[in-house]
Amino acid sequence: MKNLIIALSLFFAVGASAQAKKPLTSAKVPSKATVAAAPTMTNLEKAKKNTAELNAFTPLSMERQAVFTELFTTKYKMMADAGDSADRKQIVSQIIARKLEASLDGETFEKVKSNEALFKSLTN
Repeated sequence: MKNLIIALSLFFAVGASAQAKKPLTSAKVPSKATVAAAPTMTNLEKAKKNTAELNAFTPLSMERQAVFTELFTTKYKMMADAGDSADRKQIVSQIIARKLEASLDGETFEKVKSNEALFKSLTN
């Protein structure tokens, strides 16, 4: 009987401590600097924009759109990691261009590459 009571009390103690409690925070009023700053896009939003531009130029299946969204998300992460280094950004652009070439068929890739504005926005 003692063991049963100990087991139940441990069970309830662990269960109670495992529940996450959200700390109380006061409502914060945004500062003027926060309000005045333009909203920046996240890497995922930028990637979705690139995918939409590519999809508008050449129709893509839903699976291919997911693949390109992942590719462009990786591109923006790598560009952010490159910092101010122009050489590293150039290398990332070349990598993305090669991945685009590998992901699209030859004719479609040539059409995308011939549209210089689109190709530059996709790779840079």
